[in-house]
Amino acid sequence: MLRRLRVAVLAAAMLTVTCPATAQAEALPDKPAVYNVGTQRDLRVTMRDGTVLKADVHYPVDKRTGQKAPGPFPVLLTQSPYAKWAPVEFMPNLVALRQDYFVQRGYIEVVADVRGSGASEGDFGLWSPEQATDGADLVNWAAKLPDSTGTVGTYGLSYLGMNQFFTAGALGRNSPLKAIVPGAAANDMLRDTAAMGGMWHMPALLGFVPGTYAMTVLNPLLNSGWDQLHGAKVDYPEALRRFADHLKNSGKSVPPLLQQVISGEGKDVYDGPLWQAMKPGEQLQQVVDNDIPALLYSGWNDDFQRGALRNYAGLQNAAAGRPVDAPMVPGQPVTGRYQLVYGSGNHLNSTGPLDQLRLHQAWFDRWLKDEHNGIDETSNPLHLNVYDSKQWVETTNYPFTGTPTRYYLSGDHRLGNTAPAQGSDRLDYSPINISCGRNLNQWTIGLLPAVCDHDDRITQLGAQTYTTEPLTADKLLAGPMSATIKATANTTNTALVVNIQDIAPDGRSRPLAEGALDGKSRVLNQDRTWRADNGAITVPFRDLTAQSEKPVVPGEPTEYVVEIFPTLAKIPAGHRIRVTIGTADFPVIMPTLKQYQELQGGHYDLRWGSFVDLPLVEPGALSTPCGALCVQR
Repeated sequence: MLRRLRVAVLAAAMLTVTCPATAQAEALPDKPAVYNVGTQRDLRVTMRDGTVLKADVHYPVDKRTGQKAPGPFPVLLTQSPYAKWAPVEFMPNLVALRQDYFVQRGYIEVVADVRGSGASEGDFGLWSPEQATDGADLVNWAAKLPDSTGTVGTYGLSYLGMNQFFTAGALGRNSPLKAIVPGAAANDMLRDTAAMGGMWHMPALLGFVPGTYAMTVLNPLLNSGWDQLHGAKVDYPEALRRFADHLKNSGKSVPPLLQQVISGEGKDVYDGPLWQAMKPGEQLQQVVDNDIPALLYSGWNDDFQRGALRNYAGLQNAAAGRPVDAPMVPGQPVTGRYQLVYGSGNHLNSTGPLDQLRLHQAWFDRWLKDEHNGIDETSNPLHLNVYDSKQWVETTNYPFTGTPTRYYLSGDHRLGNTAPAQGSDRLDYSPINISCGRNLNQWTIGLLPAVCDHDDRITQLGAQTYTTEPLTADKLLAGPMSATIKATANTTNTALVVNIQDIAPDGRSRPLAEGALDGKSRVLNQDRTWRADNGAITVPFRDLTAQSEKPVVPGEPTEYVVEIFPTLAKIPAGHRIRVTIGTADFPVIMPTLKQYQELQGGHYDLRWGSFVDLPLVEPGALSTPCGALCVQR
C-alpha cells in the first residue's frame, strides 16, 4: 500500500485535477531545500572548433558551513541566447531561466550563452548546425565538472526547448545526457509558427527574429551589469567587444530575412536551408536511438500548439519502430519514457497552474538519480487539459480519434451532415478584419490580452459563417482537423482563414481552433499528409517550395484543403458548432507584399458542398477525467 501511495502521489506531477489549484500543489511531491547556492560566473568552455563559450555554474553550498557541498551531484544544463544573467526572481515559476530550486535540492546547474550571444564568441544563427555540436561539447564538459556524478539533464522552453533536441541528436547512445525536458518546442518552425499554410504569422515572426538577435547583442552588457551588481569582477572592454561583434552579425542576418518575408521575394520565404535548420522533429529518431527519455510540455494557446503534439507522436513512433512522421495508430505500444503534458496556457505559461518545478524535479530524480518514483510508470503518457477548463484526461495516441464527422456547407449558412444542392456564397478579399480573439493572445505569446476569447462575433464581420443545429449531447472536439473548401476566384491567388467556434444558446461565440491557406500553396504532398481510417484528411502537408506553388486559374473551380490546428474542447449539449471562413486574421496573419498584389480585388464563390471533417467524440471516449494517476480531494 505504501508503494502504491508513493507512486500515485509522485505520478500526480504528470496530471492536474479538477479540484482547486491549492489542492493540486499539495498533491505534488516537494522535497525540501537542503542547500544554499554558490556561483562561478563566465567560465570558459572551448568548443571543438576552438570557439570559446561562456557558462555560469551554480552549485550546492552546505548551509551549516557555507562551503561548497562535496556531492557528487547530477548536472542540469540550459543553453540560451536570452538571459544567462537574469535572476530567477524575474519569473520564479517560469522554467526557462535557471532555477535555484534545483541546486537547493542537490543538482549542479550550468547556464551557457549559445555561440554568438552574451559573453560567448562566434556568430549567432538561429539553431545553426554549430549549436548542436556545441551542445554536445557542453554536455561532455558539464559531466566532468568537479563533484559531478557524470550524468546530465537539460531543460528550458522555446529556443531553450528546441536546442535540447538538437543537442540530444548530436550525441551518441552512451553519452552523459540521460534526460531532457523540452518545453514549448516546435516540430517544424516554418509550419508550426512562421507560416500557417503559407500565410505568414507576422507578429510571431517579426517579434521573434529581431527580438532574439537583440538579446544576443545586448546580453554582453546585461551580463556585465548583473555581475557588477553582485560584486563580480567585470571585463568591460571584453564585453564591449562582444557587443560590437554580435551587433555586426545581427546586421548581416536580420535585415535580409525580414526584407524577404515582408516582400515575399527570396529563397527564405520558402522551405529551404534557413527553415531546414529549425526542424527539431528531424532529431526525434536519434533521440530515441540515443536512449534519452523526454518529458515534453506545451499548450493549446502556445505558439507551438501544432508542433509539441507531433513531437510526442514522433517519439512514440520511433520507440515503437514506426515512421516518425506518421500518425500514431490505435493499439500501438507506448512508453512512459516519452510523455507530454498539454495545458491551455500561452507560450510563457502553457500548463497553467501545474507546478512545473516539481514536475521537472520528479523527472530528473528518476533518470539522473535513479529514484524509482513512478513518474515513468504510466500506460497513458499523453496528459491533456480540456481547453479552457479544469478538466484533464490522460490517453495514449495522437491523433486522438479515428473517424471524423463530416459537415457540409449549405444554403442559409447551415452546416449539416447531408450534401446539399448546388449553390454558393460570395466572399470578398480583405487583408484586414477586427481581430481580438484567442489567436491574438496566442501569437503575441500572451503579451496582448484575449479580449474576445469567449465571444469573437466581432471578428466574423466580412466573413461567411455556417452553423449546425444544436447538439443533442455533449461532445469533445478532439483535433487535428481540416476544411475542404471548393471555390472559384477571379484572381491568381486566394487567402482562406478558417475558424471553428462553439456557439452558446445565447449566441456567444467561443473560438476553438484556426487554420489558414495561401491558395498557391494548396498542392498536397500525399505521402506526408495524414488521413483518418475513413480516408478523410486530418493533417494536410505541403512542401512550401517555389516548385510546389501552383497559381489559381481565375474562374476555374478549385479545391483547397485547409489544415486547422488541433484542439481538445468540450462542446455542451444545446450548443452549436460554427465554421467561419474569411480572408484575414489581422494582424496575426498578414500577406507579403507579393501575395497582396496577387490577392487584392479578389472575389471568391464558396461552393455549397464544401466540408469540414471534425473529430467529435463522446466526452469519455479518450479516457475518464482524472484517471488512475490523479489525486482527488
